[in-house]
Amino acid sequence: MKKSAPMLVAVLIAAVMGLSIVFLGGGGAANANAATCTTALAPVGNGTQGAGTAVPAAGWEPPVAQDGAAVVVPISPQGPQQNPHWSEQQVRNASTITNVARTRGLSPRAAVIAVATAMQESTLENLDHGDRDSLGLFQQRPSQGWGTVAQITDPVYASNKFYDGLVTVQNWQTRPLTQAAQAVQRSGFPDAYAKWEQSAGGLVSTTWGTAAVTSVFAGCDPAPGAASGTGTDPAADFTAKNPRTAAQAIAAARAAAASGRSDFHRRCDNFVAQAYGWGSSGSETANIHWQRLVASGDGHPGDNSPPPGALLFYDSGSEAGHVLLYLGGDMIASSDINGYGTIGIRPKSDVTDGIWHMRYRGWAAPAFPSAGGTSTLPIPGGTT
Repeated sequence: MKKSAPMLVAVLIAAVMGLSIVFLGGGGAANANAATCTTALAPVGNGTQGAGTAVPAAGWEPPVAQDGAAVVVPISPQGPQQNPHWSEQQVRNASTITNVARTRGLSPRAAVIAVATAMQESTLENLDHGDRDSLGLFQQRPSQGWGTVAQITDPVYASNKFYDGLVTVQNWQTRPLTQAAQAVQRSGFPDAYAKWEQSAGGLVSTTWGTAAVTSVFAGCDPAPGAASGTGTDPAADFTAKNPRTAAQAIAAARAAAASGRSDFHRRCDNFVAQAYGWGSSGSETANIHWQRLVASGDGHPGDNSPPPGALLFYDSGSEAGHVLLYLGGDMIASSDINGYGTIGIRPKSDVTDGIWHMRYRGWAAPAFPSAGGTSTLPIPGGTT
C-alpha cells in the first residue's frame, strides 16, 4: 500500500454530471445501523420549469404522496472535509466502486468507505504507478498478494478485493471510516481517509439510485440537533460572481414575498436566480443545478450550517428537486410553500418537518453556471 504523503487533489474543470446527495434531517429507525434504511417521501410539484420564464398563476396544489422508498447512505464526517472538483472519469470510477458494492449485496456504507479510500489513495484515478509497486484505484501491490498488474488495474477486480478485505474487519459498519479503511489498506497515514467522507457520500448517493439520501450520522437515527442546525449562522464568504450581493438577494426575496407575486409555481430554481439578479438560472431543474455545484466544489453535502444567502437544496421525491434561499436565523424564502406560485418566508424546519417532508441535500454557494438575462424582482431601495 502507498506510504507517501496524502495526495493533493487537482482542481479540475468538471463537466455537468449527475452528483446527487441528500441530508436526512429527522426521523429514522429505532436502532442505528449501517445497513439500508427506507422511509417514504412526500414531495410537492415537479419544478421542471426551474430555469424557464414565468407561467400563469393558478390555484395552490397540496403535496403529492409518493410510494417510493429512500435508501440511506450513512456518513459521519470527522474533521475538516475536502470537496474538490471531480472529473467525469473520476466520477465513473466512483460509480464502478459503488456498483460493485451493490452487486455484492453490501450496504451503501461499504461503498462510502471504499470510495473515500480510493479518493485518498489515487484521487479516483486508475494509476499505473505508485509507491513501490502500488497500482490502481486503491494502490494495491502485486508483491503483497493483491493480484497481478492486470487484475489490480481493473477497477471491478480492485473494488472486489477491497471489499473482500473490508467485510473481514470487525464492526466495519459502525467504526469511523478512517479506521475501517486503514484496517484494509494498512497505510503509513492511517488518518488520511477521514477528510473524504463527505465527498464520498455525495458520489455514492449519485449512483446508488434516484431515491438515495445521505444522512450525517452512522446509521438511521438522526443526530442530536440535525434537523435545525446550531442556531448560529456562519459568516458568508461567497466567491461566485452575480449581479447582486447576498444581502440584495435576501432583500429581493423578502420584497417578493411581501408583494404577493404568484408566478413562480414550480420555478424554484428560477426564483433563487432572480433573487440574485439573473433572469434564468442556467439549469433546467434544481437537481441539475445541485449536481453542477457539487461537481464544481461549490456544494456542501449534508452540511446543516449554511450562511445567509446560501442556496438550500432538497430531494422533493421527483427528478426536479427543490431549492430555496436561506435568509439567516433559520428562516428561508421559498416558492410554493405558502401557496401556488407565491414566495413564502418560513422557518427552515417547515421544509423538512412540515407538510412537504422533503429531505435536505445540503447548501451551496450562490453560483449559477450558464445563467443569463435580467431579474424582474426589484431590490428595495438602499440595499447594498
